[in-house]
Amino acid sequence: MPFQGNLFERLSAAAAKVKTPALVALAEDATLPIALLHDICYDQKHGTVAFRAAWVLEHIATHYPDRFMPIFDAFLSRLPEQRNVSCQRHFTKIVMCITHPKAPKPYQNAFATIDHEQLVEILFSWLIAPRAPVAVQVNCIAALFNMCDEIKWLAAELKQQTAFLLKDGSAAMQSRGKKIMAKLARSKF
Repeated sequence: MPFQGNLFERLSAAAAKVKTPALVALAEDATLPIALLHDICYDQKHGTVAFRAAWVLEHIATHYPDRFMPIFDAFLSRLPEQRNVSCQRHFTKIVMCITHPKAPKPYQNAFATIDHEQLVEILFSWLIAPRAPVAVQVNCIAALFNMCDEIKWLAAELKQQTAFLLKDGSAAMQSRGKKIMAKLARSKF
């Protein structure tokens, strides 16, 4: 396999050399071993490489769902292990895509078979983490909102947590948080 030896090397190239087009090209290569890419996202010694791998994985998940599906279960089962907040940002965007009401059919079918409560628990733990970046928080809020139809108690808890985060929240939190609060107010959960 051509990528086994050089995937890590391609992701770890000096920051000045790795540009978005190079990462997009990597993501669009159908021979890219997705399971290996997913494993690299958990590399604790090489945070920048893990971040780039997570970026590529997000691009694949959002643009090529069929290529992401072979690691769907592994992605969700390993989610609690992700400690790199930069990777969490991309992982929460993937979860937003998976949980979206208009998600691609493969995601909808696979999502219907998983333990939603466990996913909610993970997202809430990331949402309330003391040093969670705003991008992770707002992505968690959006993904949690997407699951309010399936888990009846979730809307009330999400409303409380979002209101709390809005008190001293950044501009990004204010913008996304208020949108979610408005959606929660209009919904009949």
